[in-house]
Amino acid sequence: MTNRVIIIGAGLAGLMAALAARKEGASVLVVDRGPIGLGTNSALANGVMTGPSETYGPEDYVRDTLRAGDGLNSGSRVRLMAREAPPALRLLHSVGVPLRERGARRTVVSPDPRVIPGVTLMRKLAGYVRGLDGIHTLPGFCVTELLHREGRACGVRGFNRKGEPLEIGGPAVVLAAGGAGAVWRRHDNQKRIMGQGYALAARAGLPLLDMEFVQFYPLVLAEPGLPALIVYPPFAGEAKLIDVSGADLLAKHGLADVNDAIVKKRDRFSALLFEESQAGGVFLDLRAVPAAAWSVHPLAIFRRFRFPFRERPVAVAPAAHFMMGGVRAAETGETDLMGLFACGEILWGLHGANRLGGNALTECVVSGALAGRFAAELAQGAATVPSPVPGAKPAAGPEDAGTAADYRALRAALQEAAWRGAGIIRTEDSMREALSALGGIEERLGRLAPGSAAEKLAHCDLRAGAVTLKAVLEAGIGRKESRGSFLRGDYPAQDDSRWRRNSCLRFDAGGGGFTVDYLPADDA
Repeated sequence: MTNRVIIIGAGLAGLMAALAARKEGASVLVVDRGPIGLGTNSALANGVMTGPSETYGPEDYVRDTLRAGDGLNSGSRVRLMAREAPPALRLLHSVGVPLRERGARRTVVSPDPRVIPGVTLMRKLAGYVRGLDGIHTLPGFCVTELLHREGRACGVRGFNRKGEPLEIGGPAVVLAAGGAGAVWRRHDNQKRIMGQGYALAARAGLPLLDMEFVQFYPLVLAEPGLPALIVYPPFAGEAKLIDVSGADLLAKHGLADVNDAIVKKRDRFSALLFEESQAGGVFLDLRAVPAAAWSVHPLAIFRRFRFPFRERPVAVAPAAHFMMGGVRAAETGETDLMGLFACGEILWGLHGANRLGGNALTECVVSGALAGRFAAELAQGAATVPSPVPGAKPAAGPEDAGTAADYRALRAALQEAAWRGAGIIRTEDSMREALSALGGIEERLGRLAPGSAAEKLAHCDLRAGAVTLKAVLEAGIGRKESRGSFLRGDYPAQDDSRWRRNSCLRFDAGGGGFTVDYLPADDA
């Protein structure tokens, strides 16, 4: 189909791209590794979107985003976001997503306070998109390769939920498969989010920028038997963070407000809580919170769990949350590969070294709408779609029949390597040890021959996670400083004279590694 737009990823960015592309008249196919909408990280979000409003001007938004990014943002992308956020957010609201505006923020309002706002957001948007003629969805489809020929994208290759191979052609492809949190042992992402989008882009020859910058959310449930759920702000004034002895951690470290620390000082707050966790644990004490607060968001969410939150403190700890780095693209969303667009978390440039709270969903809404619109324009102007080059056969070698236990063990090893080597505070030794461990994981993975559809998925996820973690480690080893979310124990100071630079990685498919350059950051 010559006017088809193929969208990889059915989170907020992907569905906004689908909506915008269909409005331009293109035929749209949305594919996702899991369920449409609710199987994505967007469904786990607190539903907050930061952006210009009547009381918070574009210049305020630009200032705060640049300040959070510590000198590594793309100034042009920040200003693009300031211009395009208001109309894109109006488009989201027009399809029935309930938004409440207050100052710098629009917030998704769930009718039931026990429901995560991201679930409400994705139910509304996915339901609307599925009801549009001309948009088709293919859940349970794992993309293994971005197809391209003669310097332009021409489709995707992968397999369906039965494990059957499938190739889909089209003149415009939108990559909306960002995120990699599940590569780490502690994370708050969907368990299938293993960096698939970054690996696809790298294998297609696209550079990845600033991959060393990984944001860790400070407060995620760490109590045995409870899910690793974000403890969403705002926090009641009566809530306390305490150490194992019961000492108030905010008072101990001179922090006045936990809400401000989460939104504006997330990196240092995570490091502080990580060190306290290593010293015996961090606990959220909600015993003094008034009864009325348990009937409204966010504490109403905890009522779903069988834990005595009102009787004893609950263990919390930081967890991998968000990737600041990713793929470079023009304002239209088109990448260095003609016909391939990118949007959402996989897109580089807005966040710099750290993300301002509320900017993740804003980026998804704005970049998704732009990528969908311009992908549709390109698709409808395409006369023909180049035929893809036949897929390369894997090199012959010894193979073992992989079992579910093999893949579980390799996944645990990968997550442990990421947590130890690319965690909240890193060192040269920790990163190199993780790279060494990663080499062994890849060697073992290369000998496994997956049979069932479930094994193929596990194999694909682990290959993607290994490529993504390698990018994080390679970029981090070269950066001899601490900046934003990237903290090194052996280089604790920020060094603007040498390191106000963006890392740029290119994948060597033959050798399986990355080459790294550090490019001067623009004057935002």
